[in-house]
Amino acid sequence: MSFNPIEVVRKHIELKEQYERSLTDESKEKAVRDPHSRRKPRYCGLTVHFAIGGCPFRCSYCYIYDMGFRHTASPYPLDPKELAYALLSNRNFMSGKHGTLIAVGSITEPFLFEEKTLEFLRELSRLGNPIQFSTKKYIGKTLANALANISSRLSPLITIVTFELSNILEPYAPSPDKRLETIRNLRESGLKPCLFLRPIIIGINYDEAFEVMKAAKENGAVGVVIGSFRITYNIYLKFKDLGLDTDPILRRIDPKKLRKNPGKQYTVALRRKEKLELVNFARKIGLIPFLSACCANSYISSVICPSICFETSFCTRCPNNCMDKERPRTNLVVSALDMLNIRLDLVEKEGKILLRNGDYAPLVQVLSRRLTLPRRL
Repeated sequence: MSFNPIEVVRKHIELKEQYERSLTDESKEKAVRDPHSRRKPRYCGLTVHFAIGGCPFRCSYCYIYDMGFRHTASPYPLDPKELAYALLSNRNFMSGKHGTLIAVGSITEPFLFEEKTLEFLRELSRLGNPIQFSTKKYIGKTLANALANISSRLSPLITIVTFELSNILEPYAPSPDKRLETIRNLRESGLKPCLFLRPIIIGINYDEAFEVMKAAKENGAVGVVIGSFRITYNIYLKFKDLGLDTDPILRRIDPKKLRKNPGKQYTVALRRKEKLELVNFARKIGLIPFLSACCANSYISSVICPSICFETSFCTRCPNNCMDKERPRTNLVVSALDMLNIRLDLVEKEGKILLRNGDYAPLVQVLSRRLTLPRRL
């Protein structure tokens, strides 16, 4: 068995009690009022924010501005211990190496406030969870070494999607050359950076993706996360204003649908042949290809992917070999949940776990490493 869920939960309870003893009542109240203490993780992990407001990079393909976020950001209002306690207070979050994956950088650039970010990462690393950050910021050698000293299991994703169109698609972000240097600095520090090749926009940067992968590999990337493109009507209009060819996109998404729901995000997916072409090229040049960021995070920490990607088309059969690792028995998961005062009727069927109540589905999936579904399905 790869891990014992009872032992994972026991350590989680002890860790939470340690924080409860060290924090003031005011800090604990502040933490439990924070959204991190309530927000349900996705199966691929919990997004953790080190800043609020938005992102100043204003990339042309970014959808967060349609979600109400701004072009400015400020440091997150909790201190590091309060943020850690907020996570520990989340009933669907599990600490530890075999706990919930943590993903940093989903709404804003995580290194806008470098010292604060280092403080947050140092504290969160005490929880033991696999931590991944995605960034476009330039990370120099000093910062790279500081990150490596926090944990050798940090999973860095460095976003580069274009060289030729960077002035159009990412006019306010650090240059792709500086991001290649970031990859080099992180690798030299002992970390294992991956290229974050997302979004791949058909007709705009797909053809260039192969050169981007090649350059990332030459600068020390160990893998690449390949991802599709989310579009809104506002992004479509922006692309038109910038003179970009949107016809290939519109062949995959009905413009009437975009117009009808201007703020709604639609995925413009790559076709199977296109994905395979990118995956095979990555392998050819020595990059480990991933079709999901959680797979890269799981690989760096050598844990079974909690998203159960290895039972889906997202799996690229990476060296992590999730499929070959023994998963916990369901009776141990039930006992572990009981320690958390969570009583659920779990039914195992064909290797999956069926739940009558889906409130704790992300937690059950983390503790069992089995696909967890509502029983009606």
